[in-house]
Amino acid sequence: MFRSVLTLRTTPEKAERILELYRRELILQESLDLTRQLSSDIALAADGSGEIIVSAEWPDEQGYQEWLDHPQRSRTAPELQKLLEGAEIGVGRLFRVDHRVERAS
Repeated sequence: MFRSVLTLRTTPEKAERILELYRRELILQESLDLTRQLSSDIALAADGSGEIIVSAEWPDEQGYQEWLDHPQRSRTAPELQKLLEGAEIGVGRLFRVDHRVERAS
């Protein structure tokens, strides 16, 4: 299994607008529906800094590449790029998950 991580550092005000865009346009759901993605989330730093991380789990590297190459991925790019003006955008990275534990529900 692999996990992709993208970090966005912006102002708290712009961060809220970015989260709203992700909710309104169902970006996480879309990436799940259009690829073999296993799960994803977007999170805002609790310290009020405006830092956002977007992470997703993939069965393999090719699953992640499916999303990077998917034509629908660029659908919200113009609005997102405008919101990210002046932001520090980290390089999207892919990590191989070594092991994990989780609490049974």
